[in-house]
Amino acid sequence: MKASTQRALFIVPWVISFLLFSAYPIVFSLGVSVAEYNPFKGGLIGWAGLENYRAVFSDGLFWRSFANTILFVVGTVPPTAALSLLLALLIERAGRARGFLRTGYFVPSVVSLAVISLVFKYVYSKQGMLNLVLGLFGASGQEWLLNPRLALPSIMVMDIWASIGYYAIFYLAALQTVPRELYDAARVDGAGWWSTFHSVTLPWIRPVIVFVVVVNTIRAFQVFVEVVIMTRGGPMGSTMTLVYYMYERAFHRVDIGAASAVAFIVFVLITLFALVQVKLIGRMKASVG
Repeated sequence: MKASTQRALFIVPWVISFLLFSAYPIVFSLGVSVAEYNPFKGGLIGWAGLENYRAVFSDGLFWRSFANTILFVVGTVPPTAALSLLLALLIERAGRARGFLRTGYFVPSVVSLAVISLVFKYVYSKQGMLNLVLGLFGASGQEWLLNPRLALPSIMVMDIWASIGYYAIFYLAALQTVPRELYDAARVDGAGWWSTFHSVTLPWIRPVIVFVVVVNTIRAFQVFVEVVIMTRGGPMGSTMTLVYYMYERAFHRVDIGAASAVAFIVFVLITLFALVQVKLIGRMKASVG
């Protein structure tokens, strides 16, 4: 048997898995998004064209979910990317404590997001730890998850806390690959810390920055578990996100066609945001290079 044939056989299981569990659901969902579909009435009923998309775009709750999702992405992705990079820089300079700190900050990443959400739901409760700490300083407690102005920012803070340790590991790995000779040359030239970081470190770790920002953006657009456990889209729709709206449309209203349409709208949004981010970070490389 030829080597090329053997290599092809090795990827057959992956191809079958991809076709069954990725490609087929995507194609099926795309078909459902332009069809009238009800699983309780035999499945596919008829052709709907763009009617599902029109129904979604004419729903005020969809636009509320859209605005909340964009706010969540904008409010979590840049802080997470910046704080995780700062954390990685601090860990890199920690000397012998580096391994301990790296493990400690990474621990939240291996804990189930559902568990973290439950813990923070208690922290944000009226008798929770946050209000207790505020009370020690004479400040009044808040209804963090029951106040429409505070609920979404509270979830965003939790999300940032839970994510920075995970992404810091990627930055730390990238920082450890920067050639020491470049730092030595910068010192010889009299460059300070900021000049060295701007001219040496940032250009070198730019691919990791792209990875962190794009992956975190994709994840932020799909925020769901936190909302389900902590607020269920409330209060007054203030934490309703696109994926939770899709869930509500599919399983509460049993409107599978409209839910599939929302799924493809989210897909387009993620793609556009990712492309814009890659382009912007590419320009950053040109400016620091």
